[in-house]
Amino acid sequence: MIRRRGRPRHPDILTPREWEVLSLVRRGDSNTQIGRRLGISFAGAKYHVGEIISKLGVHSRQEAAMLLGSGEGVQYVPHGWSRPELLSYNQGVDNRPIGMFDSGVGGLTVWRAARKLLPRESLVFLADSGHVPYGEKSPDELRDLTSRITRFLLSNDAKLIVVACNTATVHAITHLREMFPEVPFVGVVPVVKTLARLTHSGTIAVLSTPATSRSPYLAGLIEQFAGDLSVINVGCDGLEDLVEAGDVRTSKATALLERHLKPIVGSKADVVGLGCTHYPFLRQRIKRILGPGVRVYDPSRPVARRVRQLLAQRGALGDNPSPEYSFYTTGDVELFGRVSSKLLRMPVEDASYVDLAQYGATPLVAKAS
Repeated sequence: MIRRRGRPRHPDILTPREWEVLSLVRRGDSNTQIGRRLGISFAGAKYHVGEIISKLGVHSRQEAAMLLGSGEGVQYVPHGWSRPELLSYNQGVDNRPIGMFDSGVGGLTVWRAARKLLPRESLVFLADSGHVPYGEKSPDELRDLTSRITRFLLSNDAKLIVVACNTATVHAITHLREMFPEVPFVGVVPVVKTLARLTHSGTIAVLSTPATSRSPYLAGLIEQFAGDLSVINVGCDGLEDLVEAGDVRTSKATALLERHLKPIVGSKADVVGLGCTHYPFLRQRIKRILGPGVRVYDPSRPVARRVRQLLAQRGALGDNPSPEYSFYTTGDVELFGRVSSKLLRMPVEDASYVDLAQYGATPLVAKAS
């Protein structure tokens, strides 16, 4: 028999206000939505949610949302419950936004894929254009920048964070998981394993930034997953800057792509992986140059699927009838809005500037470019 949610027999566990907040958490409302409904600040809503989690002895708002009434007090159903049909009707809706960031606008390819796959999720995107390119930053600088960005996204109530940048994923995601163990992170890595599985000719190609193409990390992936294959590894200087300027549908873009794709055209490669989140904005032109016999693999879609999988496992999928999309940048706000609108083919309005110096206890390690 399904047990309905309700207050435990000891109503003094929570204050009346906290019961109001818990009822909204169960609905899947974010802290921002809770604040609006109850006429309190975002910080106040966040405080009440923290108090509820502490008093009820659970580990997250998702577990609090899945509380069941019990004659002996409070009982909760942990994640991984073997019989999900015994959960109450709301199986953990969480309408807080998904956070995403990249060194620039390239991560918008992941944003676009997530919006398409998860149309009822709110999204918060930050472009760290004030510190681009990441490829020239040291690992210490990247760890410092990405930690600050994570704090900013968490201050915006993010329930999961996508590191929508290959370089940041390689050099910083392990550090982020250690620094913020309660936060689920999804990263982007070169798709060598997938290319090795898809090829029929025995030859694959990877397009990435010059720094990534020379990196020991990519070399290790090739050795691990494609050691018995022929691999065309192309470092593409200039493409990232082209996308950052929004010049993806120009003769300049075509000429630059033709130069970089020369080693692949006429080769036996039948699958090509885009090893930079900027490159999917150039995918159609790449396909035209390579021809119909070559499959061009866009990593942004698998990243979006991984986000959906993680949220489903945590009972944290959103159900926003009117999702909100927020954009931030550490660079030029007007330029970001103009370029993003062109790349996404939709108006990107009301983007806001963020100063990452506010989100760390020490001065910024990385200097703005």
